Amino acid sequence: MTGWTDHLTIAPIVLPLLIGTLMILVGERRRTLQAMLGLASAVALLVLAIALLWMAEGGDGTAVRVYRLGDWPSLFAIVLVLDRLSALMLLLAGILGVAVLVFSLARWHRAGAHFHPLFQFQLMGVNGAFSAGDLFNLFVFFEVMLAASYGLALHGSGARRVRAGLQYIVVNLTASLLFLVGVSAIYGVAGTLN
Repeated sequence: MTGWTDHLTIAPIVLPLLIGTLMILVGERRRTLQAMLGLASAVALLVLAIALLWMAEGGDGTAVRVYRLGDWPSLFAIVLVLDRLSALMLLLAGILGVAVLVFSLARWHRAGAHFHPLFQFQLMGVNGAFSAGDLFNLFVFFEVMLAASYGLALHGSGARRVRAGLQYIVVNLTASLLFLVGVSAIYGVAGTLN
């Protein structure tokens, strides 16, 4: 790591985490402030994704970046990778994040509690999954994304929404279990080959 631009790789994960936490601290009574913070965060993530795509295209001399959180060895670190595909996926998440947030400001964000923090944590999980450098970290960020999506699926009220949300949760927990079994099997096979 040589400069501050090397730390931009983790910014799409840290920014929604900090903004979502700030929204929880601000409280649900100030939804207008939460909406403004959410929109500013989504636009900042979009601008950040454009900058990361420029970096991944080799605009600053290196096309693929590997970020080891805490500078731990790769076996123990949270490894994030920025290449063209991950940068394009971050850009897509940024575009869709802004569009969804603008759409939600018409009415949806007022339908239930904690919409804006959950949306920020959803963006954090999505961005982390797109930047993950190994299967275990992909699983962790995928679970963060799913945990936020459970709250968003149940956002609002009504028996049909709760029933559909519970079915969504059961299907995703089953898929997560299968994903975890697959990841542990891959790491188990890889460990026996070494």
